[in-house]
Amino acid sequence: MPYLLIGVSLLLLGVAAINHIMNNLWPIDVTRLDLIRAIAQDQAEPAQLLGAVNNEFIVAFLASVLVAVTGLSLPLAYYLNKRFGRSGSQRFLVVLRQAMWVGIWVAFCVWLQMNRSLGIGIALLVAGVLVTIEVLLQIRTKAAEIAGNEA
Repeated sequence: MPYLLIGVSLLLLGVAAINHIMNNLWPIDVTRLDLIRAIAQDQAEPAQLLGAVNNEFIVAFLASVLVAVTGLSLPLAYYLNKRFGRSGSQRFLVVLRQAMWVGIWVAFCVWLQMNRSLGIGIALLVAGVLVTIEVLLQIRTKAAEIAGNEA
């Protein structure tokens, strides 16, 4: 139950932050009025638009996406650890780290989509790299537990 409550809290926090960012902040630099006219005339290139966006806006938006997706995947990560993990291995930080990997992957895919560079191959490759990192961290943790038991 605590994992569900923390997950819902993170999800609501992330969605509220995304809502605030999208409704109250101006993403494009105000000195670039030519882009606003090009947007209205449907002549703006995505690369031009992304170049004119304030970097703080992009970082805040991607961080909000990361928090929201982490909150969404936290109960799922807990359930998968409880179902398929070793007994007693459902430590909170491990479950949170695994949920954050999902959030990082989705935020990275959103960033790639903003650049119009996202493809299924790239998304699967990044997911494979993140899964490999998590597997190596799990192996390292298990090796440290075994070395601690032998000593």
